[in-house]
Amino acid sequence: MKRIKKTRNKKQLLVLPIVAGVAIVAAISISVVYAYSHNTSVINNGMKLAGSGVTIIEDSDEGFGKKEITFKNQGEGNATVLLRIAYSETWTRNDGSVVSNVNSSNANVVTKTWTSAFTDDFEDGHDGWYYYKKTLPADSEVKVLSSIALNDASYEQYNYDISFRFEAVQADAAAANELWGKTVTVGDNGVATWQL
Repeated sequence: MKRIKKTRNKKQLLVLPIVAGVAIVAAISISVVYAYSHNTSVINNGMKLAGSGVTIIEDSDEGFGKKEITFKNQGEGNATVLLRIAYSETWTRNDGSVVSNVNSSNANVVTKTWTSAFTDDFEDGHDGWYYYKKTLPADSEVKVLSSIALNDASYEQYNYDISFRFEAVQADAAAANELWGKTVTVGDNGVATWQL
């Protein structure tokens, strides 16, 4: 029996690594091109939404007397807003317990000196809130109270506290309706006409 010696084709052995190398280089090239063409970047567009920076400013003497309450739309870049405020009065004993019958005689024990801005430019919503009949632009303010005075010395044994709450919303009829459930027309002249 004659043995036939198989020889491998050296050309095939040489071509196989070249083809594999070309395939790897092609795959890497496609990956790099794909990664390059699908690269994403985050770019800051520099747009800033206006906020409402309304704060309450109090300038008061100790006890009765000067009690200035002002609402201010602080700083530049803040949006023009619609404003509503509420206040409550509380009498307490020295131990902190609330006195419930102080005003049972319906006497006006404390005189509050409201500003003309409060008496003329705020409307009672009959829901505990007073609605400002103007818009409050950025860096503007409205003072509502100037002073308080005790009319009956027999109440000096108690502590009196007047507290204010406020809410502000962008000067937009839809925003006021959505957040407060109130209908308002906002004029270009800064007038807010409430339907309360």
